[in-house]
Amino acid sequence: MFNKAIQLISQTYAKDDIGQQIPSIEYKKVFASEKSIGQNEFFLAGQSRIKPEKCFIVRQIDYNGEAKIRYPADNEGTVYSIYRTFPAKNEMIELYCEVRAGSG
Repeated sequence: MFNKAIQLISQTYAKDDIGQQIPSIEYKKVFASEKSIGQNEFFLAGQSRIKPEKCFIVRQIDYNGEAKIRYPADNEGTVYSIYRTFPAKNEMIELYCEVRAGSG
């Protein structure tokens, strides 16, 4: 079922010695399955000027609220922003993604 490798991308901040916020990006490789995006999703997202491109299904235990995904899971992969999540069957979660200008 899980035949795609993706990277979940999270960003955290830590303070340096003088109190400045320093961003730290973390990549977590997980396995997912890809789901086609239905016509209704395109219509509803389009009303908010969102252009759905991918939907991945991952185990809920692997997803911790990350805002971005890289697929394929390598340095050459495209970075997608997660605009919506939806609980799926059997402790899975659907991650609906789009490419946003300036993502990366």
